[in-house]
Amino acid sequence: MTPVLLGDELRIGTLQWDVSRQDPHRNLEKVEGLLAQAAGQGAHLVVLPEMWSRSFCGHDLLGEAGALEERLEFIRRMATSHRVWVAGTLPEPGDGDRVFNTLFLVDSEGVTRSRYRKMHLFPLTREPDFFLPGDELPPLCSSGPWQIGLAICYDLRFPELFRIQARRGANLFLVPAQFPNPRQEAFRLLGRARALDSQAAVVCVNRTGEDGRLSFFGGSMACDSFGNILWEMDEEEGFRVGALRASDVATHRRDYPFLDLAPLLPAS
Repeated sequence: MTPVLLGDELRIGTLQWDVSRQDPHRNLEKVEGLLAQAAGQGAHLVVLPEMWSRSFCGHDLLGEAGALEERLEFIRRMATSHRVWVAGTLPEPGDGDRVFNTLFLVDSEGVTRSRYRKMHLFPLTREPDFFLPGDELPPLCSSGPWQIGLAICYDLRFPELFRIQARRGANLFLVPAQFPNPRQEAFRLLGRARALDSQAAVVCVNRTGEDGRLSFFGGSMACDSFGNILWEMDEEEGFRVGALRASDVATHRRDYPFLDLAPLLPAS
């Protein structure tokens, strides 16, 4: 079967909720309900928060990683039944003691089109104690006029990851995250900056609620290639669907060929 290609106008759903670390079935129910609503409003692709199935559940991460195939089968079922692409991160088995934080992009046929293991681990919440860092750049996923790049949360602070993918052709970045209070302005600024310096659309999806000492502001958003915020959610659970156009990114890059005029500096 020939896959259905994404069109110039891409309707993206941003889904956010209070991700439970104790009850994965509650999270699956949230995905099922919010995704169905977003698909009902015409979403072609939906993005879930980082670690959407059970959050950062400490020593239980190994057990949750053992359920990876079950979680992916759930995502494949959601994708095919609602005819949408789905992006979200899950714990993937690693070395037996730690896991990878892996972003899976599944198309509307249920095929995993891209995967990326988070390279930059946030030290202040002890991510290196529980996770292994990825060591490969995200592979671009091509569909129609879209070249989809990937990143995860703390990666937003490393512009070279985005810039390299943009030089390879990425015109859209999907960024699941768990950004806590009080750093909403940093989240907003980083998303806008990565869009502007990569001349690409950027979609960042955060969680809501509380988890231990941390609280989360939601604030899932989409930026155009000029760094303008096209839509931004508040702190409530829910979803938002909005449209991006690949032709807008192409026009921006044609009129302002900064990616070609400013090559990456070599590492020293």
